[in-house]
Amino acid sequence: GAPPAARACVASLQPGRRQEWIARAARSGSRVFADIGWDETGRWDPDDLADLEHCDAFLPNAQEAMRYTRTDCPRAAARRLAERVPLAVVTMGAEGAVAVDGATGETAEVPAISVEALDPTGAGDVFVAGFVTGTLAGWPLADRLAFAGLTAALSVQEFGGSLSAPGWVEVAAWWQRVRDFDEQDPAALSRYGFLEALLPGCARPWPLRRAVPTIGFRRP
Repeated sequence: GAPPAARACVASLQPGRRQEWIARAARSGSRVFADIGWDETGRWDPDDLADLEHCDAFLPNAQEAMRYTRTDCPRAAARRLAERVPLAVVTMGAEGAVAVDGATGETAEVPAISVEALDPTGAGDVFVAGFVTGTLAGWPLADRLAFAGLTAALSVQEFGGSLSAPGWVEVAAWWQRVRDFDEQDPAALSRYGFLEALLPGCARPWPLRRAVPTIGFRRP
């Protein structure tokens, strides 16, 4: 049906099947951010991305992007996808993410934050949510990539999908913590300097205790 009016929405494209609600959302003024799942058919047909004509941004992972564009490099895939959608963002796992603005030609690449991953469930969705947040706030492209990568990195350190998505308090605690490292790389730290004006003035100590899933963990 017709989705409710919203500034933005996230769509999961379905290989081989158009979704009429995406076009309706775009016509109603929503900015559509799309991702796509693994093509179980193995076709990876670029025609399956027809709904991109209604999207503002496309955020696949590197393997998906390279298969649909018939390229062997995530950066080349991002450039190829930017010919079909205003903004192409390709996530590269431990290497970070790269983005290409098809309208202006601007490119940005931000390395990933190294963390000890506990559960990767939902990390891709958290990345998209972080990117949408920065886009609606009007941040520069590189800041949006950095924020999305940060929120995804924080999420994998907790169990669960939505339960692990960080809020501003968690982001503030991380920012306070990394600034306290004695041998911090100034260049790496400056990449996240934009957080200074955004975060609550008083952060809770790191690490934070988070909610845990209500499903119990059984010991063997």
